[in-house]
Formats: sequence, structure tokens, C-alpha cells
Amino acid sequence: MASLEELLAVAANASAPSIVDESGVQVGGVDPLGLRQINFDLMDKVLPGLNNVANRLRPFILMTWAWRRVRTIIERDKLGGATDKQMRDFVDRIEAIYSWSQFLLDTDAGIPGGQALADLIYGEKETYRFGGKKWEQRRNLRRTSTGLISPLNYGPGLRSMGWLIPAGPAGVFQPNPLLDSMLDAFEANFADELDHPAFNKLGSVEVERDDVRQWGELWELSDLTEAEQLAGFERLAGPQADPMRREGMTMLEAAVEYLDDDEREASALRALMASPPEEWLDIADLHPRADAWRRLQIRQLFRLSLEAMFYWIIRELVDRPVGTVELTRRFAKQAELEADETAQKWLSEGAEGNAVQQLNQLDEALNSQDWQGDIPAQIASALHFCLTAGRNEKWDKSEAFDRLPLARALKEANEWQKLSLRDIIGKFIEVWIIAQHAYWCVGRGLADARGRGKTLLRLRIVMDEGGWTLTPGAQARGAPVPTPDRLQTAISLLQECGRITASE
Repeated sequence: MASLEELLAVAANASAPSIVDESGVQVGGVDPLGLRQINFDLMDKVLPGLNNVANRLRPFILMTWAWRRVRTIIERDKLGGATDKQMRDFVDRIEAIYSWSQFLLDTDAGIPGGQALADLIYGEKETYRFGGKKWEQRRNLRRTSTGLISPLNYGPGLRSMGWLIPAGPAGVFQPNPLLDSMLDAFEANFADELDHPAFNKLGSVEVERDDVRQWGELWELSDLTEAEQLAGFERLAGPQADPMRREGMTMLEAAVEYLDDDEREASALRALMASPPEEWLDIADLHPRADAWRRLQIRQLFRLSLEAMFYWIIRELVDRPVGTVELTRRFAKQAELEADETAQKWLSEGAEGNAVQQLNQLDEALNSQDWQGDIPAQIASALHFCLTAGRNEKWDKSEAFDRLPLARALKEANEWQKLSLRDIIGKFIEVWIIAQHAYWCVGRGLADARGRGKTLLRLRIVMDEGGWTLTPGAQARGAPVPTPDRLQTAISLLQECGRITASE
């Protein structure tokens, strides 16, 4: 790639236009307006320490047991010189064997890593050697992305919930000693298999597929002991849990109790908890957590509505450049808004439903692909809800200004309320979407360049002589989706701990 100095020299010597090679830089970026981090921060005020992947209890126990087992082997065989690499290799082997065994029982086992193990799950080889370069490559891939202990999966929870305690160099752990009796109960299910080299020695071992399938039945994901369920609950929502998560989980249990048995699916629980707590939650001490959940859902709606408007704009710019005035006219017409009324009148109208109901309606509209009818109407309804119902919430004014927090949006909307509805839509387009997009893309691009990260053209909308236009390569396809809010993970883990029964 030519340097900036070389490009300037070529430009200085050019006497006429010339054809250049088509850019090989891909257009991309999953957070075009930079709004999503605040969503994650708000989730941490309700269900901290969870993610949308680690929703089964047994993997936490399996990884804790693996670290206890490797230390048992070292102490038994007096391997005081065992290296950190050897210890991690043993634990990675146990993790891979466990995942392999569960996918042999059920290819849709509900744990990560199935694609990376596809050759073992569907292949014809009857044995596999956990050793050598191929195993090292597989082990390294699983450790960083597809394995249970990966930072993307169960790794953070294993540490934050106190299953594992860091012990020495990075990546080396010891089990929480409080869990010994629980681990004994888990180990009892397959104690007769512990003489197998896979469980009994460090270094390279060969494992037969039939053995792995047999082990899968002995430590099946859903076959939890009472000791495991109790230990899991203590760390998830009991005395050993993060106090904020404990309150969030107690609130969820109260919501489950409030609903009838046949109404306890995640969507109904999500909507109920987005209602004012005075309507359903008797435990006053939990009202702050319910308020935090409601604010999270309003922010979710705000993010989705602005990103939906961003995608709507892209579609309107496909054929030719379009100015703000024309974009505003089109949006108001398609959304069936009274463009000449004042923004103050529009903002004074009462909001209907709650944020989750609005979010579901917007998501359904986006799935319909009706970009000139239902989608603009639902975007307008969603923004109206956020700017009216949102006024009654206590927003954290310390949230990053450049991520467009609701506190900033409400302040700016209040400053614009004397404008016409047409003009305030223009402000949404220019300030909250196009300017926000340009600012965020430049910032992310500079960060990528400084860190030698991805080379992506994140900027998709620029100014041209005729108005706003698309950058080369930008396409009118796709649509934003709601950010998962960890509720399904929380429900699943409470079910695994035997605390609730909820509809699927």
C-alpha cells in the first residue's frame, strides 16, 4: 500500500484525471453510530457478570473440576516441575473432550464450539490424539474463541462468580476450595473412568470416539446433582453472588411468580419488568433494580430506532444524492406524521405501552422489510416513546457524551421543541445519525490504524454536491436487530439451579 507521501507526490505531478484501481477495502462495521456500549453498561446495572452464551451450569463445574484434577495429578505424581503450559494443555484437553462428548449425544447441545469440532463430531476417525501441532492449533483456537473457557464464552463468569481463582501466571487457576464437596459429587458420576490416561496424565494421549460417547452420558449437561445446583445458585444469585446481580435475579424470580405458568416465556417476563415496578413488584427494595431494567429497555429502543433510521437513509440514497430537506419530507410522509405541527405538540402527546412492546413492534416492522411504510412509522413511534417516557427516568449524566446517551438526547430535543416536527426530524437525521455516524467512523478508523487493526471503510454516508450520498461500496441491505439483554441467560441458569420453571 502506498504511503501518504507517495500519494501526495503522484497527485502533485498529475496533469489530468486518471483511472485508479478499485478499492479493496471492505465496507463494514457493526456499530455504525457507536451507541451500543451504553446498552452493555446498563445491562451491568441489572445482570452483571452474565453474557448471552454462558447459559448452562455444568460447563462452569466442568472447568472448575478440570483445574482441580490437574493439580491432583501434579501432587500425586510429585510433578513439582510441571509447567504452566502443561497444566493449561490438560485443562484444554478436558474441555475439548467434554464438548466433543456432548455434541456426540446431541449436535445441538447448546454449548459453543460445535463448528470447530465438526471433524470429530461428524468424521469417520475412531481415535484422536491430543498432542502435536494439530492439537496445539485446535487448542489455541478454542482457548481464544470457541472453547468453554474462552473470554467470549464461560471464561469471564468462571472468574467473576468465584468458580476459579487466579493462581500465578495469566491463564493459570485453582478451584475455589469452598467447592470441593460439590466437585466430589460431580466426579462420583464418572469415578470409574478416572484411570483413563485422558483424565490421569499430562502430555499427549490418544482417545477413542466410543469412550468419549460413553463419558458424555456420565456427565451429561442436564444431569445436575443437588450439590451442583446449590453451588451454582450461591454464585449466581445467592450469598456468593455480586449484590447487583443478586437483586436482578431476585427481581426475575418475582416476575416469574407474578405470571401464570403458561405466560412465563422470556418475552412476557421482559415486557412485565419494563412496566413500573409499583404495578407488579411488591419488594420495595428491588424497585431500583426494576427501574434500571426499564431504563435499559428504553435505551435498547432508542439505539434500535436510530440505527433503523440510518438504514432507512441508506436506502433512500441508493439512486442519487438527497438533501436533508427531501429526506425529512420523505420520512414524514412515509411515517404519516403531521410535519407542520410543532415538535412541542408532538413531544407533549402521551407515550403508549412500554419500551419492550415498542421494541417488539419495531423489530417486527424491520422483519417485514416495509421500508417505505411500516418501518418509518414504527421508527417515529419508537423515538416519540423514548423522548416522552424517557423524561421521567433518572439518566446517568456521566455516560459518554459521544455515544449519545439519553440524557443528552432529551436535553437536545428540549432545545429543539419550538421547531416544526419537520425540522426536528431534520435534526435527528443530521445530528443524531449522519454527524454521529461520521464522528464515530473517524474515531474507530483512527483507533484501528493506530492499533494496526481491521482495515474497514466504516463511513457509508458523505456529503456530495447534490446532498447526502453513499460511499463507494456501501449497499442498501441488512437491518439492525435488538441487542440481546442477557435475560434468556438468566432464565436458563435459574432453571438449571432448580429455582424457577419458565415457558420456552
